[in-house]
Amino acid sequence: MQAGTNRAVCFTLWFSAHNNPRHDDLFSRLAEVVRFYKVTLSRRRVLRGLQYRAWRALSPSVIYPGVLRYLSRRYDTLLSVDYRQIPAWPNRESVVVDMDDPLFTPAEARLLNLPQVKVVVVTTQKAKALFQQLGVTRPICVIPQGVSVERIDAQKIQEIRRRFKEDRELVVGFHAPTLTLSCDGPGRARRGMDDLDFLFDATAKAREVESRLSLWLLGVPSKSVEQYAAGKPWIKLFGYVPFSDVLNYVSNFDIGAYGRTCIDPIRFRVKIAEYMACGVPVVSTAVPESFILNEASCGIICSTGGDFSKAMVELAESPEMRSELGKAGRAYTEAHLGWSMLEQRYRSILTG
Repeated sequence: MQAGTNRAVCFTLWFSAHNNPRHDDLFSRLAEVVRFYKVTLSRRRVLRGLQYRAWRALSPSVIYPGVLRYLSRRYDTLLSVDYRQIPAWPNRESVVVDMDDPLFTPAEARLLNLPQVKVVVVTTQKAKALFQQLGVTRPICVIPQGVSVERIDAQKIQEIRRRFKEDRELVVGFHAPTLTLSCDGPGRARRGMDDLDFLFDATAKAREVESRLSLWLLGVPSKSVEQYAAGKPWIKLFGYVPFSDVLNYVSNFDIGAYGRTCIDPIRFRVKIAEYMACGVPVVSTAVPESFILNEASCGIICSTGGDFSKAMVELAESPEMRSELGKAGRAYTEAHLGWSMLEQRYRSILTG
C-alpha cells in the first residue's frame, strides 16, 4: 500500500506476541482507510522491557513531535491510541483518540480538550459520563468492544474437542493474558485483574456436587497457579493461546466463568462478549460490566462464591438452560457487538 493512499494514519507501539485485543482486531479492519506504522518490540523479554521503558520516556518529547509532524504533511487524520500524541499533531479537529483503557486524570482531560481533537472514542456510556464530568467538551462517541464472530472456525472447534475434551466432561472456562493468584504479591501481572483465587474455590466446591466439571484455563500461568493445578487433573492449563484461536477454544466451554473480584465500571471487558458470541452461557460475579448478562438474558450473576458454585452446578445439570442462555447470548452479540457492524461506525468517524 502506498503511503498517502489513506486519508488517516496511526503511529503506535506494537508487541510481537500479545497486544490489546481491541486494537489487534480493529486495526486489520481499518487497513483500507488507515495507514498503520507500528514500532514492534523485541520478542526477548529483557530487551523488550528496555525498549518499552525507553519508548515511554522519549515518546512525548522526542519521538512523537518528530514523527507526527512529518506524518501530518501526508495524512489528513490521526487515529491515536495514546492521548499523549495529541499535542504533537499540528492540525485542528483531525485527531480521533481511542481511549480503551482510560485513567480519568486531569492530564487526560486537558489533552482531550485540545483543538486538535476531532472525536474521543470510549467503550462505555459510563466512561463518556466520567470524561464529561472532568470537563471534556470535545465530541465523545461510544463504540463498545467488538467480537470477531467470523474467527469462529467449526473445523478447529472439532479438532480442539477431539484433542482435549473427554467424554461426559463439562468444561468451565476462563481466559486471560496472564493467570495469577493473590499470593503472587503486589507485583503480579495486571494488578491482580486475573487472580484465580475466587474461581478455584468456587469450582472446587461445585465439583463436590457435580464431579464432571473441569476447569480450562487459557493464558500464561504464574508459578503459584502451576503449583495449585499440579495433581488436580480437573484443571487444564493451556498456556498462551494465539488471539486468532481463542474463540475456537471458548466454543468448547460449557460454561464461561467471569469470576472477577476487581471492580472496573468504566471499561467494557470483551471476555463476556466472547463467551456470548460462542453461544456459551456465563456465570459472573456481580461486577458492573456484568450488566450485559441481564440485558441479553444469557447468564447468571452471583453475589457470593457459594452462589457462583450453585450456578455452575445448576447449568451443569441442565443442558436445556445452557442451550437457552447460549442462544440468547449469540443472538445479542450478532445484533449489537459484531465488529463487522462496529467497524462501519469507526470508518464514518475517520472519513467523515
